[in-house]
Amino acid sequence: MRRKLSWKLAANALSASRFLLAFLWIAACASGNRRPALLGPIALAGAASDFADGRVARRAGSLDEFGRWLDAIADIVFVLTAVSCEAWAGSIPVYIPVLIALSFAQYAIDSVVILGSATPIASRLGHWGGILNFAVVITLACAPPPRWPGRLVRLAAPLFAIFYFAAIIERSLNYRPSR
Repeated sequence: MRRKLSWKLAANALSASRFLLAFLWIAACASGNRRPALLGPIALAGAASDFADGRVARRAGSLDEFGRWLDAIADIVFVLTAVSCEAWAGSIPVYIPVLIALSFAQYAIDSVVILGSATPIASRLGHWGGILNFAVVITLACAPPPRWPGRLVRLAAPLFAIFYFAAIIERSLNYRPSR
């Protein structure tokens, strides 16, 4: 029992670490220190904690409501902090964090209000959207524009927007009554 509880606490601590990492990202950007040597490890730590927290929770056999929401909210806080700071710095268009926020809001609202679930309900495109979000954050942290990968992210921003709209549409298709 104690071992299971410690695994559960470890999973939740991994999720919660993304709040601290988001704060560090804001502090770095506010101080004007957006160097890849600083933001790169923050981005990689955020992605690693997201990758590991679910695995640790499954190992504990404790995929509970609190942990699932903590993971989802920690993801969006970290990603939105990073992409908002990057949009503020001009690395990506402002509409990218706006679309990510809209997509997450729809995810949370339709999980709870429309579908009546106590935990977040995943979607195929939403899962890939999470991966895309972390890939964008890591790329902008490690090689921001005008460097090549960061410049590619900026150029691909309209395609990302199409993807986020597609994810929103996919979730909204669940609102139709099934026949």
